[in-house]
Amino acid sequence: MNQFLTLLKLEFMNGSTRVKDGVSIYSRVKKYILTTLGVGIIVFFILFALNSILNVCLEANLKQEFIIYYALLVQIVQVLFGLSLTTKTLYFKTDSNILKLPVSGKMLFLAKITYLFIYELIFTTVLTLPVFILFGVRTNASALFYIMLIPNTIFFPMIPFLIALLLSVPTMYLSSFLKNRFIVLLVMYIVFISLGFLIYIYALKFILKVLNSGDIQDVFSDTTIFNIKQFANYLVLPILFKNSLLNYRFFPSVAINLSIVILVGGLILIFADKIYLKIILSNSEKDIKGYKNSSQIKNRNVNGALFFREFTTIFRSTNYAFQYLTVVITTPLMVYFSSEIASSIGVGLIGEGILPGIVVLVLVMFLSMGTSFAATSITREGDNFFHTKIIPVSYTRQITIKFIIYLLVSIPSILISCLILALAGFLSYISAILIAFAVILVVIGNVASSIYMDIKKPQFIYLDGNEVTTSTKNVNSSISIGFIIAIIMGILSIALSYFVSIPSMYLALYGFGIPYAIGEMCRLFIKLETRYKRIEA
Repeated sequence: MNQFLTLLKLEFMNGSTRVKDGVSIYSRVKKYILTTLGVGIIVFFILFALNSILNVCLEANLKQEFIIYYALLVQIVQVLFGLSLTTKTLYFKTDSNILKLPVSGKMLFLAKITYLFIYELIFTTVLTLPVFILFGVRTNASALFYIMLIPNTIFFPMIPFLIALLLSVPTMYLSSFLKNRFIVLLVMYIVFISLGFLIYIYALKFILKVLNSGDIQDVFSDTTIFNIKQFANYLVLPILFKNSLLNYRFFPSVAINLSIVILVGGLILIFADKIYLKIILSNSEKDIKGYKNSSQIKNRNVNGALFFREFTTIFRSTNYAFQYLTVVITTPLMVYFSSEIASSIGVGLIGEGILPGIVVLVLVMFLSMGTSFAATSITREGDNFFHTKIIPVSYTRQITIKFIIYLLVSIPSILISCLILALAGFLSYISAILIAFAVILVVIGNVASSIYMDIKKPQFIYLDGNEVTTSTKNVNSSISIGFIIAIIMGILSIALSYFVSIPSMYLALYGFGIPYAIGEMCRLFIKLETRYKRIEA
């Protein structure tokens, strides 16, 4: 038992910001407060949307089906969330120090899955408890419902978590197989993000339809209600949870749930005892490779060599390449569907002037996530940072190359997005051009600001082979600044186009964009040599 508790404590310590970067208590408290506030805002919007859907379900006599389908949705999210976290923690997390301890593979496995389940339980509680309380209030549930809510919430993630554990083994082998197949991984990742965004768009359309509907028949026809009820009968795991939550066939449902947990859990424990330690030792040994020089020295000019070095640094890591490419590649799709929603719903309520504002908001918001990668420009150098100090190239030229690297993908993404909107008829070609260059100015300012933050205070947080695998303070600050600018510019654009005129909106965009881009570039490059010399890795 002492071994288990010690290993569990080590897992939490390895995930603690206190161990990673020695941040102050004030910084940690501020981080927790901001995280809680962010989660609270997300939960509020979820409850707001689901309350309207629950109104329709109650009117259509779909009370139990609401619980079943919401439980199904949460269980799918649980499996996906748990699968990602489980595969990374169990098989790809660096445990060289823990492996030196005199502990069995079974004990190490139990400590890790306990740590994972606690995270899964917190995640599930945030998603389910507020919604089920809302359900109880709206349906005038008895006191027994609220009493049973806590044990049901604790038990709810167990089966999805065990399913994620079972799927983690083939996922680990698939990840290992695809590890060096970057193009395949990138395509898969973009496809999954695009599908996820499409699902989100259609779900948002449905929610908006529910919010705007005054008649149940506008949302659910009699045939649709019948089909929903019939399909719900085949969803075994959500039905078992619904039965235990609503105290319907309680004991048989609980018995079946426990039987599944015991059976699957037993299989997993047998796996842990026999195979787990061998797998993680094998994974650790695979990372140790002999040196093999298969490259050739090529003569390049200074700028060409610096560009090549930057691209090599980014694309040697799947993690870096995803951060660099994924958001900017998927931005045109996201902007198109956001404009489609605004066109079908917002134009009728506000007017056509809403479209340029929505485009500006979405473009700046998504590209802020993409350009936030620039906030690791110095941090990403890691142990090789001293190279940037000793090579006979000015720091200004090195930073200029880094600056251009991010614009090489961001600017084409903006131009393609605006061209698609113009071809689809959402914007005129003149509006598309004006918006494109206004957003480019903002992106230039965001990139310059992100690099400046990393030069001023690089984080140098390393895990798993000297890669920056966690979101640094500079990255979070870059995203936050970008989101604030996106919201202000978007709301201002909509307001000006509606209350004043569309030309005034463009004057405001350029009135902000030009000074912002010039100001951030001056802040980055003026006295750059002096600031860079002060950096110590």
